[in-house]
Amino acid sequence: MALEVEEENGSVAIVEESAIDGTNDPSTTETPAAPAKEEAEEDIKGWGFTDPRLRPFVIISITYLLFTVTDGAIRMIVLLHAYNKSFSALEVAVMFTLYELAGVFTNLAAGMMGERWGIRFTLIIGLCLQIVSYGMLFGWEDTWSKETAIVYVTIAQMFAGIAKDLT
Repeated sequence: MALEVEEENGSVAIVEESAIDGTNDPSTTETPAAPAKEEAEEDIKGWGFTDPRLRPFVIISITYLLFTVTDGAIRMIVLLHAYNKSFSALEVAVMFTLYELAGVFTNLAAGMMGERWGIRFTLIIGLCLQIVSYGMLFGWEDTWSKETAIVYVTIAQMFAGIAKDLT
């Protein structure tokens, strides 16, 4: 029968029971000891923003937070611009219908896309679609008729709705 004996230098020796009795020569095998308490404390202190294990989490979290702020801001800008152009409440509501409707269908597809291609892929596609939406909204001409502006902004908002639910 083998027994483990911890030595002063921190290593663990496996000693046969007969060696303790003095009947045979000890046959020992040196194995490294469990990590010292100081090493375990250092490992816990390593969890910070510089820890490479947290880097993907930090990048995705910051990206999502910035996306959320910009998405809300662009909706407010569209709303205020439409108000300045004397659009009625119903006309503004129509502009946002595809934003919400696209989100419903995108939620169904985004789960499958995330499972198949990964969250990074869906995040990048969502961010790219949001940039497309911003570019389209930047192209909103004040000289357009109300009907043309409503259709154009509704399509641009649809891309924003898809982007929102992909991220």
